[in-house]
Amino acid sequence: MTPTPISSAAVTGAIVPSSPHSTLTALDVLRLALRKRRLLLFVPMLLAATVVGVGLLADRQWVSQAAFVAQSPGGGISRLAGLAAQFGVNVPNAQAGQSPDFYADVLRGDGMMRQLLASRYTTASGKPVELSMHLVPGVADTARRAELALRQLRTMVSASVGIKTGLVRLSVRLDDPELARQVAARALEELNRLNVMAQQAQASQERVFTDARLSMARGELRVAEDRLEDFLRSNRVFSGAPQLVLQEDRLRREVNLRQQVVSGLAQGLEQARLEESRNLPVITVVEAPVRPALPDSRRLVLKALFAAIVSFTVLLALVLAGEWRRRLAVLNPALSAEMESLAAEAAGDLRYPWRLKTKSRSDDHSRAA
Repeated sequence: MTPTPISSAAVTGAIVPSSPHSTLTALDVLRLALRKRRLLLFVPMLLAATVVGVGLLADRQWVSQAAFVAQSPGGGISRLAGLAAQFGVNVPNAQAGQSPDFYADVLRGDGMMRQLLASRYTTASGKPVELSMHLVPGVADTARRAELALRQLRTMVSASVGIKTGLVRLSVRLDDPELARQVAARALEELNRLNVMAQQAQASQERVFTDARLSMARGELRVAEDRLEDFLRSNRVFSGAPQLVLQEDRLRREVNLRQQVVSGLAQGLEQARLEESRNLPVITVVEAPVRPALPDSRRLVLKALFAAIVSFTVLLALVLAGEWRRRLAVLNPALSAEMESLAAEAAGDLRYPWRLKTKSRSDDHSRAA
């Protein structure tokens, strides 16, 4: 009885292709997964356990949140802008740019981050702390520590805007609950201070413009009054002269118009002075920042599951690629050898990228020859 020959595929443990093609069917994928089940299960479980362990060793994070809406500025500056427009002067409106997105961008800006880093705080234990040293301990260089703390604080402070309500929500994530609350409160105070200063500066510009225009209007009123006075002195009785009556009426209308302009500018000037000295809050805090009672969820289960799925997918792809490579070597040795050579060349190019330029030049010379 003749013994049955044993194929090389059975010796190596590879799946024998059932067709003369190198395509892997769903049954082949399932058989490969079952054959490599220890690798496909052990590595994802190990990676998931590593993610959970690292998460358990990391410091707990505490999140303090606050929400506010922007108040509409006083109508005085808008009235002054409308009054200035009557004289052909375009004055920027204070409401431009004060949208919820504007406040969110200010909270996320580097200027706000530097103001927060420059402030002093106390931890939950009552110990005073400097935020930059708390975020980046062990760095002696002040400039480098400030830059590193700025980069880290950018990831800890976030602001979002409600599309329908326009509510701006601020979140501060730190490893100390009291410190997170104080940083959030400090951000609201700094935002309000910046807005008050901006409105006061705008009101100051309005006051300077209105004051200058009021001086000009008063001069024009005096000129109109002098003209009317000269006319009345020269023409004491003119009721019987229609032309003189019409001229007197025109001069009086001009005087009345100048008086109205002066009166409106005087009221606008007083309003601008009030707006310049106004220091009322320009944001309404809907939810004040509070000290969180519980730490933020670390989502370890979700992270571990994601790591396991990704690692399982990568390993399965590598197993399938190896099987396809083995099948190609059996079915088409020439093509397999060519791909092996190209892969080796690509690996060499990655290790020595400066050789690519020399190789491209040699290829060009060979084509020209």
